[in-house]
Parts: sequence; C-alpha cells; structure tokens
Amino acid sequence: MLWRRVGLVVSFIMAVSGMKQPEADARIVVGVSTVNVAFLPIYVTQDKGFFKNEGLDVLVVMFNAGATNLQALIGGDVQIMAGGMPETVLARAGGLDIKNFWAISNLMPFQIYGGPAMKSLKEGKGKKFAISRFGSLSEFLTRSALRQSGVDPKDVTMLQIGATPARFTTLASGIVDATILWFPVTERAKAVGMNKLFDLKELYPNWTNVGFIAREAWLAKEKEQATRFLRAYQSGVKHTRENREDGIRALRKYVGLDAAEAAAGYDEYRDSFPLDGRILDAGITATVEQELETGRLKGKISVNEMIDHSFINALGKK
Repeated sequence: MLWRRVGLVVSFIMAVSGMKQPEADARIVVGVSTVNVAFLPIYVTQDKGFFKNEGLDVLVVMFNAGATNLQALIGGDVQIMAGGMPETVLARAGGLDIKNFWAISNLMPFQIYGGPAMKSLKEGKGKKFAISRFGSLSEFLTRSALRQSGVDPKDVTMLQIGATPARFTTLASGIVDATILWFPVTERAKAVGMNKLFDLKELYPNWTNVGFIAREAWLAKEKEQATRFLRAYQSGVKHTRENREDGIRALRKYVGLDAAEAAAGYDEYRDSFPLDGRILDAGITATVEQELETGRLKGKISVNEMIDHSFINALGKK
C-alpha cells in the first residue's frame, strides 16, 4: 500500500468524494507538498472534472513537506510531484532521473517573520530559525535572505519543524526567533504582532515558486498520459483565472481559508498561474549557486539538465 511503502505522514487525500467515479483508463497520483493558494488550479481542475474529461483518474495527496513528497516520487508511489522546484537540484545532482516540466505558480511568495523583539534580519546572528527540513526550499531561502542581510548562515541555528503552520506555531510560542512564511499565515503573523524581517521578492522577483516534477523514465513511458494531464490542467488554469468565485470557493474548501482570506489569496495569486507552463529558471540557477557554496553540490548543474521543455514547447502555445 501507498502509506506502508513510503512511511509518510499524509494529512489528507484531496479527491472529489461522494460521487460515482466514471471509468478512467489511466491513474495518476499527484503529490502536493503543502496546502496553499499556489496550488489553486490543481484543486479547481479536480473539482471541475477536467482530469476525468481527459480519461484520467487523478488522486491528489498532501504531504507534510517537499522532501517527503520527493521521497514518494523517487519511490514510485507518486507519479507527479507538485512542489518547490529548487528542491530538486540536489536530487538531480545525486543521479536521480527527475525533471521539472511545467510551472504552476510564477511568484515569489515567501517572507521571513520574527517575534516582537526582533526588528531586522540583521539581528539574526545567534538566533533560532525554523525551516521545514534540511535541503528544502525553506532552508535555501532562509540562507539566501540571511546572506543578503549580512548574516552568515553558520551563525544561526536552524531547526527542522515542518510545514508553514507548524513553523508559525513555534514562532508564536517563542521556541524560535524567526521563520519563513507565506500567505495566508503571513496575515496571521501580522495580526498577532510579529515583524516582517525580509521579503524574498526583493531578492528573487522572477521566480517559479512551484511546478510539476516527474521522473524522466515516467515522462518518456507515459508521454500521452502526461500530455493529457497537462491539457486538463490548462483547462483548470484558464477556468481559475476567469472565474474568481470558483477560485475563492476552492480556496475555502481545500485550504480552509475564511471568505476574506480566500478573496485576498485569489487576487494575489491569480496572475501567477501561467497558461503556458513557462518555467522561470532563476530559482534553479540560484539554488545551484547556493548549494555549490555550501559544499552539498559538488559540480554545477545546467538549467537544461533540470528542465524538460518538451511539454511546454508542445502545449504552451495552445
């Protein structure tokens, strides 16, 4: 079984329940690294039946971190990973045949917040920072922001806490001094008096935040399935961008936002969902440079090694 073989903590399975499932000739498990606004078109595509229209039975599973999602992809329990693309650099460098093949959200959404006593990231030396896991996007961005603020990442303590809600809890309780957050938790941080220390948009304005990732072997063997999946997803993106109320309803249903948060989240992210799947390579390039500096990456990796452009080239103009 999926759960035994991977040994993951799975929060829930996002599928349209209570409905008779029509016949489908292909089953795809999509691993989502967290529940957030950035994955809105996936929820809409599922709800509106666009996957079923392409003859696909798609099961969307939420993991507690990008690293565990990637583990499931590598193990074969997930066919497509929806997650932070920079997180794939070390895996690719380690010889794993994974490729980024479609952008989900082209937006840098992250900000670093600190407790009331911390006024600037420049005060970070000696402080405790919460990240999801080592090797994750949250660690990379925290290190980048610290360096930009003149603080050596070696001079801070990073604690592996998990997903954004858990990191916010540790910040609010004083266990850590700062952490990286994104919408809507950023709104909640402001509401309880936390201070915004750094906005990652200042450092990375052209950034593919999350995208679809798969193993090369699967993409080659199941090219038709992958193409149908993306055709369905394109319909979902188009519907999301053109139907604000459906987008807001999906955010309330899947992300658990209240009406005001859902509306604000839709408006902030709506234009970040590319119809053409175009991947902005700044995130991958920056990650490679960072990992070379830390010594975890032993040799440079080109963008072309990390991205399969064939689906973007074939479907992006349609």
